[in-house]
Amino acid sequence: MAAISQKGIRMAITVLASLPIFALYPFMQKYFSKGIMVGAVKIYPYKIL
Repeated sequence: MAAISQKGIRMAITVLASLPIFALYPFMQKYFSKGIMVGAVKIYPYKIL
């Protein structure tokens, strides 16, 4: 049986930890975009006199 490196274990944990995010994002996309729009600050250009 081959030895598993620390780097391989870290990569596997990273992939497994990111799977729920990628699985939920398509269903929650409208809420993410709505939150970005609500949090945006609209800046009006100043008139140069």
